Amino acid sequence: MKPLRFLPLPLATVVAGMLGGCSTIGEPPHDWLLLPAAAVAAVHSGYIKIPAALAGVAVYALVDPLAPNWAMQEARLAEDRFRIVLRMKALHAGGDGEARQVFARRAAQLASQPGFEAYDIVSWEEGIESTRPFAQRVAWGEIRLRRQPVPMAALRP
Repeated sequence: MKPLRFLPLPLATVVAGMLGGCSTIGEPPHDWLLLPAAAVAAVHSGYIKIPAALAGVAVYALVDPLAPNWAMQEARLAEDRFRIVLRMKALHAGGDGEARQVFARRAAQLASQPGFEAYDIVSWEEGIESTRPFAQRVAWGEIRLRRQPVPMAALRP
């Protein structure tokens, strides 16, 4: 009897599908776990040759469609002032107009801290940095958090 060297294709597909479906609430999806099963199935069926499958996996790894489009850096300038800098992925599939939304979402999170009620945008700029090998979209802005008004009853002795 010969030892089983590889999992049969249907079993490998089922195992990869089960791993791809395992997730808990709050974690990002693990759809990328299905990629190896799809590549194995395509190569095994003869639709794709191995070099083409490897090239597809390499492109998928570079583009990484599940990664966030914007990287964010934040600096506290004062107790109530923040600078937020956003940099877009070099290789992306969409998300060009998201900078203002991402900025506003983070500003609202900062304004929801205890003692603050809202925020004002002090400055906002968007642009493109011509870097090698790809140009990157960048955006940066500064916010000032507004404090909650102190109730009059708290001011009386």
